[in-house]
Amino acid sequence: MGLQAEDGCCNTSGDIAAFPVKDNKIIINIWNYVDRLQMYKILITQTNKYFVHIGANDTGNVLWALTLTYGKLYKTGRFSDPSSNSAYVYDAGSPGYISVKSGWGGINFFVIVMNFLAAVESKFLNVPHEIMLASRGENKSDFCYSVKECRASYPEAMDAAVEFYRYLQSTRPALGSVSVYNTSEDRATHLMWKAHRAAIDTGLPKFSNMSWYSSVSERNFTVDFLNFMEFCENTIYHSDFNSSKSFLLGFPRKLLKDGENIASNKNFRTREKAFLTLVKFMPYLNKVTDGWFFMVWKSTVESTELRYALGRFLIETLLLMPLKA
Repeated sequence: MGLQAEDGCCNTSGDIAAFPVKDNKIIINIWNYVDRLQMYKILITQTNKYFVHIGANDTGNVLWALTLTYGKLYKTGRFSDPSSNSAYVYDAGSPGYISVKSGWGGINFFVIVMNFLAAVESKFLNVPHEIMLASRGENKSDFCYSVKECRASYPEAMDAAVEFYRYLQSTRPALGSVSVYNTSEDRATHLMWKAHRAAIDTGLPKFSNMSWYSSVSERNFTVDFLNFMEFCENTIYHSDFNSSKSFLLGFPRKLLKDGENIASNKNFRTREKAFLTLVKFMPYLNKVTDGWFFMVWKSTVESTELRYALGRFLIETLLLMPLKA
């Protein structure tokens, strides 16, 4: 399955050799959209074999949620510099750069970097040289640029991502088949979301300054969306290609502006309205209950499988029931 225009841009090879080597170091321009996309493609390519029993044509990989969200963020202009009048939006002919002043770009930095460098550290990815991320002069201290530096600065986030890749390494081909691994979808999804949460918790405090977002509405949506993902994590919401694509149908196609009435604005599709409403409602419900909503949700539904099923049903009912896209 290609990684290209529908949810991002550009075919990428999924081969570590695509990156240049200098002084025996593989150099990745982490602020270049295509280089980040290549990192996602490498992880997808190298992990696909563990999920062939979940979905045909490599659609079962639990990392698709992260990859498709990355494409959505770029395509909708959310990696642009909010202080600039021009926005780097999706252009198939001219892949852009990710602004270091973009809150979305900064948070996504930790999502992909923790995953990629943890795969290297755990030796899930066998790379011939040390990985070095090319830094930008601005806000350099907010980030990390190598396995050693990220391990020293953010050990908990690295540990969570390493756990995911070590779990995949621990799986074995199922009986009677040398190409189908005994990977548990729920276990792999749980560990993927756990690593995602650790990366978000690392990045969000660094990029929550309102001035880094194009509007208060966009800033609030960013925080609400990331908090809503905690509920998805608690339900072990399926993150394969088809589930993730359906989930993201309502992701707003443009940066939000202050003063917009989403309910009556004809520029928002039905699914976008449902998405924005749900993303705002869940974190609000948890906030007004002082965090008890998520806590009670996890403790009162005794059966884990029942909790997962109810959570997924709730999300899909509220997000996917509208018939108009």
